[in-house]
Parts: sequence; C-alpha cells; structure tokens
Amino acid sequence: MKPKAMGTEVACPLCHSKRTTTVWRENGREFALCPVCRLVSVPPSYHLDAGAEVERYLQHENSLDNAGYVAMFRKKIDIVKQVCMGVDSVLDFGCGPEPVLKILLQREGYRADAYDPHFFPAWPQRQAWDLIISTETFEHLKQPGAEIENLVSRLRPSGYLAIMTRFHSPARENFSTERFGEWYYKRDPTHIAFFCPETFAWIAARFHLRIVHDNGTDFVVLQKTNLSSFPVNFC
Repeated sequence: MKPKAMGTEVACPLCHSKRTTTVWRENGREFALCPVCRLVSVPPSYHLDAGAEVERYLQHENSLDNAGYVAMFRKKIDIVKQVCMGVDSVLDFGCGPEPVLKILLQREGYRADAYDPHFFPAWPQRQAWDLIISTETFEHLKQPGAEIENLVSRLRPSGYLAIMTRFHSPARENFSTERFGEWYYKRDPTHIAFFCPETFAWIAARFHLRIVHDNGTDFVVLQKTNLSSFPVNFC
C-alpha cells in the first residue's frame, strides 16, 4: 500500500537524522527513507524478537550442499581476489548457522574466522582482519551505524570491508516509490535496513573509507584509509 509521505519521529539508524520520511506501508510495517544517507529502514516497533529471527534464519537452506549458494559465494570470492590486495586474514561477519563462506575461504588458503550474533556470538580470538566480508547480513542490522563503526575498527590498516546486500535503487537512479512497492526483498520480515549506492558513498565519507568496487546492484567493497579513526560525530 502506497502511503502519503509524512515525517517520522524515528531517527535513521545509520546517520541518526530525524528527517526520515515514511515512503511505504505493507504487511503491517512502515518503511522510512532518510534524506541524508538514503537508507530505507523499518522502525524498531516493527522488528521481530530474537527468537522469531532465529526461527526464520533456520528455514534457509544455506549449506555446502546448496550448489547455487556456494556458486554465489565463489563469484564474490573472485571479485575479492581482483580488488583486495594483500589479504591473508578474513572475517565472515553474519555467517549464519553454517559458516559456508568461512569454509570456502579456508579452502582458498585464507586464514578465515566467522562471527554471527545468534549462532556464533563469541568474537574470534583474532582481533583484526585484512578483510571483513558480510553477505546477506546488512539488511538485518538494527543499528547499522554502530555495527559499521565496530567493523571498521576491527580492520587492519588498509583493510577491506565487503558487503553484499540488495540495493533498493540502482546506481545513478533516484528512489522510486513504485519500484520499491514492487520489490520482493522488502517482504522478508527480518529485512529492516535497505541500502543503495548513495548510502555506501555516505558510509565511505563518514568512516573515511574509499570504494574500490561497486556493482550497482548488490555488492560493494570499501577500503580503510589512514584517516579511518574514531570517534567521529554522526551528522
């Protein structure tokens, strides 16, 4: 259902702007667009509890036996090999119940670790990584700003942050209410944060990163610069 745009009292969970606008309502949820960082987010009152989230995640057939799932990861690993130089240690952030990507990375010779807030909640002993890769996770983040700050702080100097998540708007195109309304990706009740190329440009500027790869649809790789220090105030 397309609503009349209206202001909200909910701050953007990425940049903390309070000028978000409700741009869509569907299945009992609202979706708010931030004019600053262009994140579309679902307000906290519509979030599932942890138990319901885990139940939903366990329905996914994300395993080494899923040929399509493995092929998707291999394509991303190929991109990482092309654009990320000098990578030895890798963290799979948001690996889910079976750390498939970690296993594939280890088979490629990387020193790979895995973390997931539900299934592997203890941070690995290693404190910093050359590459942190997160696939199909950022759309689930309740506080993406805080999570990104944490991840960047765990990157080694000149390290990389690779993120795979479906973009709500293609590169060089404005947000479209009609397109968003038809978009299947927003219908998953665990999906609460939606990014686009403009969002990642904002993230790069805010956290002193540089974008080294952006396919315009679902995958971006950012590199830490020597200016990546904290704390820095949100806008």
